[in-house]
Amino acid sequence: MSSYHTRQKKAVEEFFFNNHDRGFTPDEVASSLPSVPRSTVYRLITQLSDEGFLRKTGNEGRKSIFQYQGESCSRHMHIRCRLCGRTEHLSAEATASIEDLIEKTSGFVALDSTVFDGLCSQCRGRK
Repeated sequence: MSSYHTRQKKAVEEFFFNNHDRGFTPDEVASSLPSVPRSTVYRLITQLSDEGFLRKTGNEGRKSIFQYQGESCSRHMHIRCRLCGRTEHLSAEATASIEDLIEKTSGFVALDSTVFDGLCSQCRGRK
């Protein structure tokens, strides 16, 4: 029974690793992995998020969006295309500048989980 769950976890990990440039709701992951029960996908996403493999990068309505974190994604902000969902990492320098500006102008401390919405160059070209 243990290897069955290991194969399912590996499938979820590989899905996120192979699609590291965008975030997904648990429903999107479950739809892409029909061999893994939906409830297992939800449980594994929670587990992988707790382990630091995934991070919550925002919300789509009432649904959380998760993305592969990897070692290089531990401390910076992201920008996500509203149309295609592609997500880019902002550099540590850009993140620090944005955090400084927010704190100086509002007194707030920005969270490293901040995701800005925008339109990527490809989607802007289609409009």
